Amino acid sequence: MTPTLLITLGVALGWLVLACLLPRVKEPHRQRGLWALIGVGVPILGWLTLNWGPMAGVLGFAVGLAILFHPPKRHGGGGALPPLG
Repeated sequence: MTPTLLITLGVALGWLVLACLLPRVKEPHRQRGLWALIGVGVPILGWLTLNWGPMAGVLGFAVGLAILFHPPKRHGGGGALPPLG
C-alpha cells in the first residue's frame, strides 16, 4: 500500500470516530457538529473514492449515512435509579 492510500484510510476512519462521538456532545452544539461533519465529510468521501475506487466511495457514503442518522446507542442501564420505599 502506498502512503496516500493509508493516509486516506486514516482520515476516513478519523471522521468515523468523530461521527460516533457526536451523540456525546451537549444538545446546543450537536447541530453545529453535525453540519461540520457533513461539510468535512464530503471532501473526504471524494478523496476516498478517488484513491480507493467507486465501491469504497459507495460503502463510505452508506456507513456515513448510517452513523449520522442512526447514532450508536449506549448499552447498560444509564438511567436513574428507582425510588426507595
